[in-house]
Amino acid sequence: MAIQVRYDRLAYHRFETLDEIQGFATNWLWTYNHDRANMGLGGITPEQKLALAA
Repeated sequence: MAIQVRYDRLAYHRFETLDEIQGFATNWLWTYNHDRANMGLGGITPEQKLALAA
């Protein structure tokens, strides 16, 4: 499902430079790892899972 969301979001953006694409990808990855709850982890984010393991 994450891949579908990524492609859906890309369909609405027109990038002019490689820097814009890299910035978009970096923001998407940060959101995916920090703000998005993961059902495979019991509804918590990967960051929260790491904090619990520490």
